[in-house]
Amino acid sequence: MNDEKIIIDSLNRKFRVPYPTKLSNAPDDLRIARKSSPWKIYFGMVGTVLPAFFLLYTSLFIIIGIIDRNPIMTLSGGLCSIPLLFIIIYLYRPRLIHVKLAIPSEKGHFLHPLPSGGSLQTDMKTELKRYIIRDDSVLDLPPTNQLWLVFISVVIVGILSSILFFSQLVGYIGVILFVVIAIPLWLIGFSLPVLAWWGTSTQSLGLPTKRRDAESWLLAGMVSAFPAFIFNSFAAPAIVPSSSPLWASDLFLLAVSAPFCEEIFKGAAVALFLPSIKSPKHGFQIGFTVGLGFALIENFQYIGVSLLGGPLGITLTILIRGIGSIPGHAVWTAITGTAIGWLVKEKKFKNKLEWYAKSLSTGAVDFIEAIGIDFDGDGDLSGYNDSNLDIKSSLNKNNPKPIKSEQPWLLLDKYGKIFDQFEIRNSSKLDNFDDNYLSKIVPEYQVSSGLILPKSIYISLGLAILGHSFWNASSYLSYFLPEKYGLGETYSSLISILWTLILIISILFVANRLLKGIKTTEFN
Repeated sequence: MNDEKIIIDSLNRKFRVPYPTKLSNAPDDLRIARKSSPWKIYFGMVGTVLPAFFLLYTSLFIIIGIIDRNPIMTLSGGLCSIPLLFIIIYLYRPRLIHVKLAIPSEKGHFLHPLPSGGSLQTDMKTELKRYIIRDDSVLDLPPTNQLWLVFISVVIVGILSSILFFSQLVGYIGVILFVVIAIPLWLIGFSLPVLAWWGTSTQSLGLPTKRRDAESWLLAGMVSAFPAFIFNSFAAPAIVPSSSPLWASDLFLLAVSAPFCEEIFKGAAVALFLPSIKSPKHGFQIGFTVGLGFALIENFQYIGVSLLGGPLGITLTILIRGIGSIPGHAVWTAITGTAIGWLVKEKKFKNKLEWYAKSLSTGAVDFIEAIGIDFDGDGDLSGYNDSNLDIKSSLNKNNPKPIKSEQPWLLLDKYGKIFDQFEIRNSSKLDNFDDNYLSKIVPEYQVSSGLILPKSIYISLGLAILGHSFWNASSYLSYFLPEKYGLGETYSSLISILWTLILIISILFVANRLLKGIKTTEFN
């Protein structure tokens, strides 16, 4: 028989051993459940940031070497970048899962050989199906209350270590304690607030999200920090006139250059996911996550530098960036992401995007066949032969292909019960009304419940840049101006701290209103 082989042992006995079941295509309605491991993504996130941050500086050496025509520096930067790049690629490699499904069947068997060795034995006759599927596990994050509790604990530990550090009663104990906890404070302080805001936004939006999608958004945010870093390091300083005073140069870099280039590059990172964005709410989610990825790289550097200021310096930096700068980056990018989400709802834009994608693929086929390769296998080298490539017909197309709905994977708690990671707790009063009543109360609800973002990409990007610019400029001026007018370092620092608190409260208020307002966009 073709589906089994004959084995003869040393006693000349014959055994029929069936071959392992061949792989087949997984059914569309296949749903997988896995045990929840919420903290796993945190360690993966930290493991990605470390090589990404060092890759940022090795790539800087490459650019400096090119500018200075220093081949040794360029080569050194390139050699150091290669292993870091491979580490990141390895961490984000596509994950496949081998599914073995035993279905009760009278025509089946009790024993099923496996290709990796061994066999699967069942209590009843079963038919074995084997599939190779992509890991579409849902995003599994720790509960937000746990995350914020750990964050508060880190801040408290930092405050206590600061007291011991400056206390003369304990001598060198405070210094030794800080040396011991400095690195853990750094690693937890730069990463945990990002995860906390990630969990808060995910729970608030209530959108089922695949882990691989969420990780790709976060990675895109990290990657967007690279060109922004290069621009701020080389292009922006070159724009500032050499005759400008130091304060004017610093203010320009903080209030003009940094907001402009960072929001542009973060917006471009969101636009990379344009084909997969489904709605303004989805665009908000992607933008928010991209902003968190960008903040993750920034945090690593800022909090690392703050170690030089002792326990008080790192504690204040963790606190300010954790509840201020991180949501700031996320909110500004989410504004742009929402506008991109509105854009994909326009049928003509979607059809035009499809036409451009088809044009690019057609051009690629024409190029490949022009160099003598029969890419489409039609027996000639005439290029792409489909004549139905008219932009007018594409724009006028009214019946786009329906989007295939995907069933999200399930999560199991420690008791083996299914739970909903994306359940919206404290759901709004909208949940209690039917569709007819919704159409009447939505306008009033939108005004009273949250902020509604503009649909224009240009206006949204401008708002993101202005918000970022106001944060940076006012933070700088809140210390510079009081000191310039003779209030002294102490009073200037107090004014700066007070203004920072006002900014933090403002960004938290805006973030809260935007998260509420974005929920109503699905009714527009």
